Order: sequence, then structure tokens, then C-alpha cells
Amino acid sequence: MKVKKNTYLSLFVYLLLTLTTFALTELAALYPEFIERTYSQGMYPTIAKLLSFFSTRLPFSLDDAFYALMVTWLMLLPLLAIFKRIRWKKVLLHWLGTLALVYVCFYWFWGFNYYRNDLETRLNFVEAKTDSVELMNVFRQLINECNQTYSQLDSTEYAIFCQLIEKEYALQADFLQIDADLCSTRPKNITLSRFFAAATIGGYYGPFFSEVHVNAYLLPMEYPAILAHELAHRYGITDESEANFYAWYVCSQTKDKRIQYSGHLHLLGYFLPHVYNLDGAEALLKTIRPEVKADYRRHIKHWRALMNREVEEVAHKVNDAYLKTNKVEGGIDDYDGVVKHVMDFYNTVNH
Repeated sequence: MKVKKNTYLSLFVYLLLTLTTFALTELAALYPEFIERTYSQGMYPTIAKLLSFFSTRLPFSLDDAFYALMVTWLMLLPLLAIFKRIRWKKVLLHWLGTLALVYVCFYWFWGFNYYRNDLETRLNFVEAKTDSVELMNVFRQLINECNQTYSQLDSTEYAIFCQLIEKEYALQADFLQIDADLCSTRPKNITLSRFFAAATIGGYYGPFFSEVHVNAYLLPMEYPAILAHELAHRYGITDESEANFYAWYVCSQTKDKRIQYSGHLHLLGYFLPHVYNLDGAEALLKTIRPEVKADYRRHIKHWRALMNREVEEVAHKVNDAYLKTNKVEGGIDDYDGVVKHVMDFYNTVNH
């Protein structure tokens, strides 16, 4: 009888925490300035440091291990019920308790950052007007940067790239409004990199142990930009377009041409769909040096070969629903918002 009471008491506590957390997320969406000050700039850096104290000391991903154990546990429960080891009611209770705990931990460990001030507010950007002429000017500048910084990257340099990117994040901490003490981590390969590659996922941030993950199938020229993107998530940047901006900006500010090139090439892929049909685009595209074009085509060919259409579509829908659930109105299309951030940045610099 005592065990039964304890089970229901635990479930009650989990559900209470879940409902409280949900209510706080709804309130947080209304008060981004409060979240920015108390959570993003206050509680979160401390939580991330505590979590990474353990995860950085291990060579494997604790987040990947956590997900594997959670899925195994949730799948094992029905089997125990089928073999009459436990009752179905207890299966349901354990399922609800597990999912509630994961939900609560996600938001308190990282997820409340979804409700902080937006990038334009944090970085005091002056919003640029929708102007195709100005868009083409920035695109021309981006092409010039790609041409001038073109470099061949080597996977043996990944550790150096990480050090230089983290150092630049620390140097840019005041401008980017991040905690410089967080600018040290231990990137890890995704355990199921091939499966994630089939969904065209180059990296992800694990909030439960503050871990940065990169896909083992990344091309060397992609690695710095993707790493910088996932590091941005660790610094509390949840919005994908903002993480893309942080990645590009930090890569472009380093003194290493290889990292600069990775950042510019990554950004080029987001600009192309926006300028492709504009007047003068065809002539401008011809100015891209052959080596840069070859790298871009190699990038496209590489991921098309790895992609599984069914897996990619499922991942796309799941990610889209996940982002919209967290008040990211554009969903999966939010990644493309980096073009606006870059335009606002240049508008602010030249204002």
C-alpha cells in the first residue's frame, strides 16, 4: 500500500512541475525582457556550467546515452506488462512520469531561452528596409568574401578550429550578449551520425548535459560553421536564424581564413534562394570563383547522397512542429531568417 501511495505521490509531483513549467512558458512569452535578465543572463549560464562540468570530462555523449536509455525504458515497460511483471496502469504512470520529468528538465536546463529578447533587441540592430538593391549589394560583398578567403580545410585541424572559434566567441561576448565563461566545451560526434545524415542534420545541441554535437559526416569546409552554430545554442541562442547569424559573424571575425571561408560559404547557401531571380543576379553569380562553386556543388552532392527522403521528411516535420511549439512562428523556415539578420547588421553598421 505504501509503495502504491509513493507512486501516485511521485506522479502528482511530476504533473505539478509540468503544469507549473507550462504556465511559466506561457507567461515567459509575454515578458521577454524579464526572461532575458533573470534566466538567459542569470540562471541559465550557471545551469549550463554545472551540467558541462560532468559532460566535458567524458569522451562520449551523455545526451545520446540519455536518449537511448529513455527510449529503451519506455519500450521495456509495455513488454513487462505483456509478460505480467507489472500492471498496465503502472506502465501508464511510469510513462507519464518519465515524459513529465523530461519536459520539465528541458525548459529549466535550456528551453526558457526560447522566450528571451530577439536578436535585434539584444544587439541593438536597426532594422533594414526590404530593398532588393541593398540585398544585392550585401550578396556582392558576400561573394567577394568567399572569393578572397577561399581555403582548403583539413579534418585533422578540427581541434584547432574549435579553439579559435571559442576564443572568438569569448572576444565577442559583450557584443553578442553571451557569458564568456561558457566559451569552453568539448564537441562530440553524434553517436548515430549516419542516421542524422540521412535526415540532413549536421549537428545538434544536447540541453540535458549542455553538450555540443557535430555530425561525423560533415565535410571539412562545413565543420567550422556548423560547430559555431551549435556553440551558439550552448550560449543560450535557441532561434535557428540567430544561431546562423552568430556562427557567420564569429567565423568572419576570426583571423583564420579557413574558418572565415567556412562561415561565408555557409551563409552563401541561405542568400542564393533570395537573390537568384533578382535583376543582375546571373552576372553576379558568374563572379564566384570556380573553386568556391566546386565546394558548394560538392556540399550539395554530398548531402544528397547521404539523405534518405523518408527520414528527411519525418525529421523536417518533427523539427517544424518542435519549433512552432516553442513560439518560433516560421518553424523550419526560421533557418532562412539569417538573411534578415545579416541585412540588419550591415544596416546598423552603416547607419
